[in-house]
Amino acid sequence: MVGVRISAPVEPESFSAARALIDGALNRTRSQASAIGAALRGGIEDGRIAYQVVGDRRDMDELAWIVRRLASSPSDESDGGALRREEARLDRLAETPQGWLTLELTRPRSPRDAQPWSPTDAQRAPTDAQRRSPTDAQRTLPVVGAEEVRELWRRSHARDRLRVFVLGDVPVPRILADLSRVGAPPLGTLGADAGSGVPRLGVPRSGVPGSTEPSFRSASPPSTPLYAWSAAAFTLGPVWDPVALAATEALRAALGELDPPGAAVWMHQVGEGAGGWIGFAARASRRADADAAVAAALELATVAGLSPWWQRGVAAARRKIATAAAVPEEWLALVDRYFSPDSRDASAWPRGALNRLDALATDDLVVALDRLRRSLFRPRIDT
Repeated sequence: MVGVRISAPVEPESFSAARALIDGALNRTRSQASAIGAALRGGIEDGRIAYQVVGDRRDMDELAWIVRRLASSPSDESDGGALRREEARLDRLAETPQGWLTLELTRPRSPRDAQPWSPTDAQRAPTDAQRRSPTDAQRTLPVVGAEEVRELWRRSHARDRLRVFVLGDVPVPRILADLSRVGAPPLGTLGADAGSGVPRLGVPRSGVPGSTEPSFRSASPPSTPLYAWSAAAFTLGPVWDPVALAATEALRAALGELDPPGAAVWMHQVGEGAGGWIGFAARASRRADADAAVAAALELATVAGLSPWWQRGVAAARRKIATAAAVPEEWLALVDRYFSPDSRDASAWPRGALNRLDALATDDLVVALDRLRRSLFRPRIDT
């Protein structure tokens, strides 16, 4: 068996263009992968565009060809439906409160969005000002055009920005011969910020050459909701951080035992961003009950609330990494997540995360909870 994975950098403001780019890439390669029984995968994973294909070693030539096509320039003819499908996906999300929370968790955030918070604040319902998110004044969805997708490809898929991972017994000269020309021409100084030398990955706004601000279109949530909703969003740390992984699993276990009166509460995670954003959403017939359910969930996010669940969280996080490492497709994703340019031993990268999990103590929980306090905001997800 042989697997090949390619990943490219992408910024949160370009996620919609990235999804359309990935959709088109999968669409033009799906039949070739199916013909040889190869497993095809693509998405935004840990804040990066990722493609991978896994198949029989005897089909290495075809697998390399599929990878080259995955990372090739988008085509209006073959990828024309990708933009329509991304617009339809955003419209579907905009129809439900849970969908709006998903949109909020994937929007670019800045430290200004966070609201000062302490565990005692969970006892009080948020005011309208606290509940307001930056998008409340006008509910908006990204607008993505073909030129935005092409520009994102030119920048993010430049050969000097791609990561390439190969799983299997394949001679290095063959890999280089097959994959050395994958992606776009090297970026070089194209698009670099003056004086910084750092390429910019923002995509230009439609019809406004040179602008890197995304454009948006208005969208309306349901005008007559049947229930009242309340939400909170935060991060416990980046997705690769073992402390954040263990804290997230501990919080999930604690939340599973929560039974707020008159309300239902959910924990949401979105796998696209590397920031590890998490959302609580509560639904009830009355706003006060929904607010109380979110408050009860936030009360769990303390050292006292999570200490009884900490070891279970550590064990669950370790089990997830160990299980993924045993599956070729997931192993490729793990080595991409924990990639280290200072080590040539790919198996050591996820193993380092396992070793860190084994060394965690309850005191490490304080780090994750401090991140929560500094990042928490209260999006409004209903009308």
